[in-house]
Amino acid sequence: MTVTTLPDTGAGSTAAPGTAPVAGAVPPPERRPRRHRPWRVVLGVAVVAALAVELVLAAPTLKGALTALGGAQPWWIAAAVLAAATSMDLFARMRSRLLAAAGVRVRTRDALAAVYVANAVHLTVPGGAAFSTAYAYRWMRERGAGPAAITWSLVTGGLISSSALAALAVAGSLLVGAGSGLVALVLDAVLVVVLVVGVRRLRRRPDLALLAGRRLLAWRNTLLRRPPTQGHDALERLVGQLRLVRPGARDWTAAATYGIGNWVFDVACLAASVAALGVHGVTLPLLLIAYTAGMAASGISLLPGGIGVVDTTMVVAMVAGGVPAADALPAVLLYRLISLVGVVAAGWLVAAVQAGRTGRAAVSRRPERGRR
Repeated sequence: MTVTTLPDTGAGSTAAPGTAPVAGAVPPPERRPRRHRPWRVVLGVAVVAALAVELVLAAPTLKGALTALGGAQPWWIAAAVLAAATSMDLFARMRSRLLAAAGVRVRTRDALAAVYVANAVHLTVPGGAAFSTAYAYRWMRERGAGPAAITWSLVTGGLISSSALAALAVAGSLLVGAGSGLVALVLDAVLVVVLVVGVRRLRRRPDLALLAGRRLLAWRNTLLRRPPTQGHDALERLVGQLRLVRPGARDWTAAATYGIGNWVFDVACLAASVAALGVHGVTLPLLLIAYTAGMAASGISLLPGGIGVVDTTMVVAMVAGGVPAADALPAVLLYRLISLVGVVAAGWLVAAVQAGRTGRAAVSRRPERGRR
């Protein structure tokens, strides 16, 4: 439960409990009970119904796949778990490096914990992308990052990650003699170049961003019939914060390396899952195509974590490449148990530990009763 504290506005503010109201004061407006939006209920019911139908229809197939998991080789399972953990670690290092380029130093351990929690929220809560972004924003604010540094970190990290995934898709396509995904890779690369050039230009000529921002504000204020100078102070603070973002060649190289490594080790988790079950016929091009197809499908899924959609896409891609469905499904299921269920469980465990520490810290700060 989140409690929002409103500032004291003087006359008309709520008095402390047990005090008499001041004569002539305007009573505070009564708070109306929040109404649950019906679309949330409908969405929740739809998600549960879809999961139930999918579970019933796929029960015989899943039973066979789960039985096949009993013959998985432990060493390959350990390798898959290690690959998934390394993937998460590299993503946390990319975020730490981008924040460092904006003048905000955070420990990799703290960044990794935050990444696990945000990932758990993103993969398990309907509309989790918004909630995980809000959590990441609040976490960075608590570490001293301003709005400009946070925006820089999130946008740049997103572009690097999407470009790295597109590169893997292009690599898989080129290895099988196709060129699909090349347009997406070029577009992402152009966006990254524009971002790099824009940051360097801003460092040299911050007045250009300030001038462009003022013109946009003037247009918006005119459209909304607001004072012409409204928002100028916030704009100047934002531009001033953006001037502190000073990424160098090493920052770009390290962030790009971490971003690519994040996806590569996740692919390695899938490869280790395939090897753990002794599945034959999964070549590197087929592995890359199946993986990137599954990741692309997760973006259009309405279910948390892309449950059902990602798995089906990967299995279909492997079957199209000549792998029997009876062999492909257990391998994909093992990969999802490690990279989705395992990582989400670790994220919620980290969240529980953090909540426990926060609660103990709050209790220790309370004054002892009876002490004067």
